Amino acid sequence: MSAEFNDIIVPVDGSENSLRAARFASDLAKAMGSKMTLVYVFTTRSGGNFDFLRITHPEEEDIEQLKKEAARKIFDKTYQALGGKEGEIKEESLSGDPATEIIQYLEKYPSSITVMGRRGLSRFEALLLGSVSEKVVRHATGPVTIIH
Repeated sequence: MSAEFNDIIVPVDGSENSLRAARFASDLAKAMGSKMTLVYVFTTRSGGNFDFLRITHPEEEDIEQLKKEAARKIFDKTYQALGGKEGEIKEESLSGDPATEIIQYLEKYPSSITVMGRRGLSRFEALLLGSVSEKVVRHATGPVTIIH
């Protein structure tokens, strides 16, 4: 790998596949001397993250707080899977359609490598909505590694 890749971007959603991707990316970052960025996308489709937080009808003014809480839970779960926060790890929280937000984020960092899990959604949701990882692979401008 070239030294021009100075950041490893890891979209995380708390799924086992995203945790595996984070572990792989952490090892890669250590080997390359790169920093790592965890990217979490808050989405409200079909109740989405509100179900995760056990809230069914949030008030408008509470949504920002809910986003922060959801991101914190996912980042903490990721650090737990990594055995703690080691090295230089940045956190980014976005809102919207996961594939679209991840692709737009990656466009801002052309000298990065993306490492992500193969599937975060249930198989049924992936069938209806399409795979986020598939969309990212098709539209990303830089290298993407998918972890199974």
